[in-house]
Amino acid sequence: MLKIKSVDSVDALKMAIQCAMDMKDFYDSAVTLVKNDDAIAILRGLAERKDKHRIQLIRIYSRLSGKKILYLNLGKKHKLSSLQQCGTDPNDAIRTAKKNEAEMCNFYITISRRLYEPELRQLFRNLALEVEQHIALLESSFVEPLTLDQEPNAENESVHSELTSVDKDTVATW
Repeated sequence: MLKIKSVDSVDALKMAIQCAMDMKDFYDSAVTLVKNDDAIAILRGLAERKDKHRIQLIRIYSRLSGKKILYLNLGKKHKLSSLQQCGTDPNDAIRTAKKNEAEMCNFYITISRRLYEPELRQLFRNLALEVEQHIALLESSFVEPLTLDQEPNAENESVHSELTSVDKDTVATW
């Protein structure tokens, strides 16, 4: 659990930017592990959202500090150490993604309570709400027991192709 007593708004933004970058990298790595097209689409979508968070946070950081971020080189003090790296098992990657999203949500809520600036408090509350949506998406899309390490079932694909060919024939007879 993250212990934050007081935090500077610029430091909080740096940490949030680093979290967004770490999670984007996590999702990019997870995409390479799964073989299911739906799972790939969900993970890519989450990676895109994390990149949008990063861009939004960088704009706010630049406005507040007057500095531009070319790259982040943060010490351990500014990194959320509870975020875990993506492993090599796709099922574990999804479980880890759920845990990481929960950690980020807790981080954003904690920061929103510690900041004085109303605009930043609201920003971190909104980020926490969006991360909760990410958790709900992961929970509803990837139900235990996970089978992402298996090849897609060819039988289901053939049934789908038969259904689409029947639909085409039906439309052609009208």
